[in-house]
Amino acid sequence: MQRTTVVLVSVLIALFMAETIPFSLSASYSAPTFVAADTHHVAQLNSNMPYIAGFQVDADDLSEYETVNATAVTVSFGSTAPGYFPADGWLGCGMFVQAQDHFFYNVDYGFYMMLVVDSSGTMFIDVGLHQTEEASSPIQAANSSLVYSYTWLVNNVDESTNVELFQTWLNSDSVRYSVSVSGLSQILGDINVRAMPNCNNIIPRFYAGNVVIGEFPFGQCDNFFQFGIVSNKIIDNSHWQADIENPMMLRTKGWVMVNKAWLLEGDYSFIDQNALWGGEAYPGISITPNVEQSQNTYQLSFKYTGKQYSGPQTLWSFQSNNTNTPFETENQDFTLTSRRLLPIIVAMFAGIIIVPFVLVRRKISARRVTYCKYLGR
Repeated sequence: MQRTTVVLVSVLIALFMAETIPFSLSASYSAPTFVAADTHHVAQLNSNMPYIAGFQVDADDLSEYETVNATAVTVSFGSTAPGYFPADGWLGCGMFVQAQDHFFYNVDYGFYMMLVVDSSGTMFIDVGLHQTEEASSPIQAANSSLVYSYTWLVNNVDESTNVELFQTWLNSDSVRYSVSVSGLSQILGDINVRAMPNCNNIIPRFYAGNVVIGEFPFGQCDNFFQFGIVSNKIIDNSHWQADIENPMMLRTKGWVMVNKAWLLEGDYSFIDQNALWGGEAYPGISITPNVEQSQNTYQLSFKYTGKQYSGPQTLWSFQSNNTNTPFETENQDFTLTSRRLLPIIVAMFAGIIIVPFVLVRRKISARRVTYCKYLGR
């Protein structure tokens, strides 16, 4: 009888625990979900979008670059009240990375992946790809086109929650976009980039580092791996904050932190000779770096204060123990348009050179015939 009583009490306690704890937990927690959506937020090139970002540096003279398999960054919107955004305004926080072409020297690619919050407080993950063509004077002007853009609606995630963004080359064809939130990892999609129009020659690697184009004082620097914020309108109030943590690259030997980062704005955010992210500086932004190398924490906070940033351009700089992936020279030549027009241009130059030669030769021959007739007379 005593044993039966003990068993009954244990069963009652177990039922009580099952009734209270699981239901209270399920009422307070719902797993994050990501649903495909048609409301796209595109990080434009050469536009009037305000933009400010850190960028990865391989060498202080900005003359070294490398290729990597993947890039990643952790983002959030701490202390943000989207209701103070302009109507239809949105703010994106993420990474902006360049890739290049095997065949066409002046063709490049701009990948972006962002966590976005709009004026209604709705959050999204936006990814996209631009293809750019540098100017080839006098044949063509610089231009760019949006190859693709995809969006996922983010549910059950607070603005202040850290969201890790990953973009990874799976093989020679596809890029995988994935996220990690509160320990939950999810693949958003695998995009076959080579199957996109005019993208069959893309090098299946992301670029990092920097390259200087042109001579001082007319030169510029292309910065391949950038991480920062962009918005479709200037959000000129103090009711928001965007945080970026731990920008990383996947080299051959594994994931490494960006150990050296500098600052740029949207009027100097070049990814090639002509194209730049955003297109306009973001006025009134305060940037606060928070770096604890021993804890592997590299953080940037962006806030609007109304004052132009006047701090150091170097956000952080530490010695790296990781070896860069060697850069392999690719067989690159002209842009797409230049390639198509090349036969016409060659024919024109040939005509310019050959036609006068033929005319002169005919004139000399005619004179010889006249002279010979004169002698024969």
